[in-house]
Amino acid sequence: MKLTDEIVNALHGCIEDGFESVSDFARFANVSANTISKYMRKETQTIQKDTWEKIQPLIQSYLPRGASGKVKHELELSADQKILLDAFSELPADVQNQKLLEIVELAKNHLKARQEAEDAKGA
Repeated sequence: MKLTDEIVNALHGCIEDGFESVSDFARFANVSANTISKYMRKETQTIQKDTWEKIQPLIQSYLPRGASGKVKHELELSADQKILLDAFSELPADVQNQKLLEIVELAKNHLKARQEAEDAKGA
């Protein structure tokens, strides 16, 4: 997939709004921080498909309408997931952004607590 200015801007916005650092975003997306940094500096012209599939949901709300570069294959979603996505898409962009940031924060806290629990088991 082509790395566009819209994607670069979306990465910057998402990381600035919802993460402590590029490394924090990369860890959350399960992508190399070096790769994300290269994208942000536009040191490459393309994004690998598997990498795009990991970062696209995180930066979706920061992309202009119609510039999402959505993955072409169909995702298998449960009925509840479809309902949530439909309801979410009806929200204004600013509310979508806020809710995404809240969800990311919840996920980060969950991952942190899980890591602390694993560390405590190992100690």
